[in-house]
Amino acid sequence: MTTTPSLPSLVLRGRNATARFENGSDHVQWEQDGRSVRIPLEAVEEVRGLDRTVEVILTTAQAGRPAATYTLQDAGATAVAAFSAAVRAHLPARALDRPRADGEDLVITVPARTSRPTTRPVRATAAAIAVCAAIDVTVGVLDGWGNAGVLPPAQLFAAFGVFVLTVMGRGLYNGRRLPRHGITVLAELDHYTHNTKVYRYADLNGDLHYYREAAGGEQLELSYDPRNPSRAIARLSRYMQFMMALIALIGLGTACAGLGFTFHELVVALRG
Repeated sequence: MTTTPSLPSLVLRGRNATARFENGSDHVQWEQDGRSVRIPLEAVEEVRGLDRTVEVILTTAQAGRPAATYTLQDAGATAVAAFSAAVRAHLPARALDRPRADGEDLVITVPARTSRPTTRPVRATAAAIAVCAAIDVTVGVLDGWGNAGVLPPAQLFAAFGVFVLTVMGRGLYNGRRLPRHGITVLAELDHYTHNTKVYRYADLNGDLHYYREAAGGEQLELSYDPRNPSRAIARLSRYMQFMMALIALIGLGTACAGLGFTFHELVVALRG
């Protein structure tokens, strides 16, 4: 016996609005211009996904009267397609000649609520260690082992800077890219460990994935890469993005200082 996987709860962020649709919900939550409204699915006539734009067209009670439309612009094309399909799949079936209510009258205003491991890193690390060892030996042979003895601490200093730059840079890149070009969902708290919380979320195929986060409530807004759903990140505030960028710059400076000193000593040794 097979079952159809349930769709995940989705959050769609555009330039002018934010739309939310939770799995099993009977409404779309719409936040725009400081106003938050609840649009019942009964009030929705059609949902159109147009490249990077979503239009939620409401029902109208009078023939020929323009229907009210909620438009979200400049979101990721993949996220737009997923959100539109999810809402359309839950719209109630209605005959074309069935009388419609005025959808705008049904809208309710509510208070706005505030992979598998790769061998590339291992190979890159091994290559870097081999290069550093060759430099240390070269300096020791040409300029004395006393001078070569100061190189390993400088190289460890540089390695620490590269590590900080990589972690912070990758997190900042994902934090800015995935909310715009990935799929945003509301992950549910699954369980606790001794020092963190573990959230679960489903991709568009219904497969479950897990995300660890120290802070968060019963739900956590996550954005994941549709090509690699296990690659996800929680929403980053502007303050957090600034701090990550600052730490990444410090890591860059640390790496440059350690590598600069290493190659300076190598040049001095080669010149004799």
